[in-house]
Amino acid sequence: MLREISSEIFSEKPIKFHKGLNIVLGDNEGSNSIGKSNLLMIIDFVFGGNTYLSHNIDVVENLGHHEFNFMFEFNEEQLFFSRGTEEPNYVYKCTLDYKKKTPLSLREYTNLLKKQYDLDHLMLTFRSIVSLYSRVWGKNNSEVKKPLHSVSNEKFIDTVTRLIKLFNQYERIEKEDKEIKELNEAKRLRDKAGRLQVIPKINKKNYESNKREIQRLQEEIRTLSKSLYSPIINISEMVSDEVLELREKKKILLNQREYNKSRLNRINTNINKSVNIKFEALIDFFPEVNLEKLREIEDFHEGISSILHNELKRAERELTQKINSLELEILEINDKLDEILNPNEEPNVFVDSLIETSSNLKNLQMQNTYYEKLKSLKDSIDKKKSELEKVKEDLVNDISKKINGEINNIYTQIYNEQRNQPKLNLTPNNYEYVYTDNTGTGNAYVNLIAFDLAIFNLTELPFITHDSFLFKNIEKQAVENLIKYYHSFDKQIFIAIDVINIYNKDTKDIINKSKVIKLSKDKLLFIKDWRTNKN
Repeated sequence: MLREISSEIFSEKPIKFHKGLNIVLGDNEGSNSIGKSNLLMIIDFVFGGNTYLSHNIDVVENLGHHEFNFMFEFNEEQLFFSRGTEEPNYVYKCTLDYKKKTPLSLREYTNLLKKQYDLDHLMLTFRSIVSLYSRVWGKNNSEVKKPLHSVSNEKFIDTVTRLIKLFNQYERIEKEDKEIKELNEAKRLRDKAGRLQVIPKINKKNYESNKREIQRLQEEIRTLSKSLYSPIINISEMVSDEVLELREKKKILLNQREYNKSRLNRINTNINKSVNIKFEALIDFFPEVNLEKLREIEDFHEGISSILHNELKRAERELTQKINSLELEILEINDKLDEILNPNEEPNVFVDSLIETSSNLKNLQMQNTYYEKLKSLKDSIDKKKSELEKVKEDLVNDISKKINGEINNIYTQIYNEQRNQPKLNLTPNNYEYVYTDNTGTGNAYVNLIAFDLAIFNLTELPFITHDSFLFKNIEKQAVENLIKYYHSFDKQIFIAIDVINIYNKDTKDIINKSKVIKLSKDKLLFIKDWRTNKN
């Protein structure tokens, strides 16, 4: 827990803290700008926050860059640190007298705090755990109807996810979500392979058509197998995978050969073209034409043509070699087919027909197999998504039930008479915090405080912070009961409050016992007063 903070800009230092309730106390006049909210924001800064840098920029403007030295205590071990406004992205480990030793990045520092508070099992960063529940003026996270929003424009689904993680219930969701991501990735790869024509891609209509064609081809193969020549030919060898693959490879090679022959014909045509321009004939139509200039241009073109001619001849040689190579590969495949099949001359037509039919059958079967696998993937994804939604529904129902039950318990302690407490309606993607009977400012802030205290009770949230503006319009007796309830915790609570002379003796005793500093218009937090324009 946090034990102390000191700084050269404090009028009183160090400021010591203790377990349970820690109060920044203002005066009975309710004086503003004396440092109550500033100190709470500095506590947030000490816990790794950054709002102090943006919202409290006037402190730097009037006092210059400054540092805060602070000490935590965990299991009777004291840890000393320093963080300043000039290098806010680093926190320094320090000696007992705050001499800087080792710099830590802000992430390393907050990871250290997370470990020290025994929160490593939660699937959240340390700041994601604590920041929302530091309700300090300037953090813009105190919208009473959006108690789960760190900022007003945060996505509702993100706020709900963070709450589930804070309740340490996200592992079940993550497991289901991981499986969905793996299935989606497999589907994405198959879709991409289909677009690139690496594997066949068909729709349901093609699939049904293929099924009918497969039946027809199977019947045709059975008919061919019973033909005149089938007794002297090994049918299984004829339609083996090796034969079908060789036939398919041969088709590809034949297509490549024809493509390259077509290119070679175009190149030969270009090589044989020659243009002999008679410029003298132009004089009849254009007497002023500059024949010498035209001949210079033609000489240049002939040079370019010579270069192109050489390139075309080189391409001709390469294509001829490529075609010869393809011819050799085709001959090799023919030899392999002859070696496997070894047909007599008479059944050649029969052999070709049987192999062609078997090849077509295999292609259609392969198309349908890929379609079935893709459909199975889609069905698995839909099923997993449905299961995930059920898991989420069960989780949020359980969490909202616990929170609403706890809010009800807290309300009975804040108010002596029966009051209609607010209710959290939670879904996996959204939430609303509903209160109807009393919509005044004071009651609204009681609802926000009750929400935080419920979360504080139900989770491992290590501390909460409530600024004085939350208490301003709450009725006297409710504040007295709140102070008593705050005082029942061992976990640290930081609050700011003033005008305590209106409360009963027991409440004032708790406040005075729990205060860490008392501020007034004559005793400010900082060593300089810039509330007016006086020098």
